[in-house]
Amino acid sequence: MPAAPNTPPDNVKPEPPAAEPRAPGSGASGRHPRVLSASRLSTAGLIVAVLAGALSLYQWQRSDAQGREAARRLQASDARVAQLEAQAKQSQDLAREIQSRSAVLESKLTEALGQQAQLERMYRDIAADSVDAALADVENSVSIATQQLLVSGNIQGALVALQDADGRLKRINQPQALGLRRLIARDIERLRALPSIDVVGIALRLDSVASSLDQLPLVAGLTPAGAAARESEALADKSTGFSFERIASTSRRGWEALLAELSLLFRVNRVEAPDALLLAPPQQYFVRENLRLTLLSARLALLARAEPLFRSDVERAIGWLNAYYDRQNRGVANAVATLRQLQSTRIAHDLPSMGDTLAAVRAARSAREARP
Repeated sequence: MPAAPNTPPDNVKPEPPAAEPRAPGSGASGRHPRVLSASRLSTAGLIVAVLAGALSLYQWQRSDAQGREAARRLQASDARVAQLEAQAKQSQDLAREIQSRSAVLESKLTEALGQQAQLERMYRDIAADSVDAALADVENSVSIATQQLLVSGNIQGALVALQDADGRLKRINQPQALGLRRLIARDIERLRALPSIDVVGIALRLDSVASSLDQLPLVAGLTPAGAAARESEALADKSTGFSFERIASTSRRGWEALLAELSLLFRVNRVEAPDALLLAPPQQYFVRENLRLTLLSARLALLARAEPLFRSDVERAIGWLNAYYDRQNRGVANAVATLRQLQSTRIAHDLPSMGDTLAAVRAARSAREARP
């Protein structure tokens, strides 16, 4: 607030009026003492009045400035109050909106919790059903492996079935599956320890013998010219590559051929089955077909791992070759040697039993079905 002009400060005292100079030669008896004191009092009163007026003016100006400042602050307070009221109203609206949203969220949360509980029940039911289904599949696989071993002796098929059962038990990852997996692993190791049998190779050798039956000569189909050609071929195989020996062997072959032609006039063959010489051409066809069927039966017995039946069929085929075919022919001899070798081959092993594993799987299924 600006200070009043020409107003002395409050703490400054007015100076007393200077004493009027006395005229020379004038004494105390020039004025009356009371008149002097009255003039001085009037002067002091005037000064006090001026000071009081100046002070009053200063106080009024100061009060006016304070009033304007208070009015300004009051207006600012009113504006602030109005702003705060608007913010409070906005806050109340926001709070009501938040309450409504929280109510909606609470309802959704309650619904979500109910759905979660329902999903948990469904998951438990599905997990229980999956375990039961897995145990049923494991029992089926173990049964298939047992059938493969008992019916056909198929070790590879049994291994595939057991490995499938072990994979299903591994996927369910249940405590009761550990004992079953241990039993299945034991059966797999026992099957893998068995020596392998080349079933495909044996079957191919049987097929090669069966396919060569049409080229092998029957005893009933031999003629004198055919016998002479066979003997000359046998003599030609004995010749060497040297020139002098070739000449000597040629001469010897000529002489032996002459003797062979003469000996053909009277030919004696030793035949164990006399009816083999009396086969007509249609009967020769049926001999070959029956021998081919015998080899096919041996092949089926091989695939079924029926070793006694396989040996019996191979023995019967060897007997037919010896009885109805020319045993001096090289092809017939090779066929007989091949069948003899196959007859001595073992096509089956002492297979392990999987009854314990199958019983354990069935017991696990019964235990789960008995649970409430």
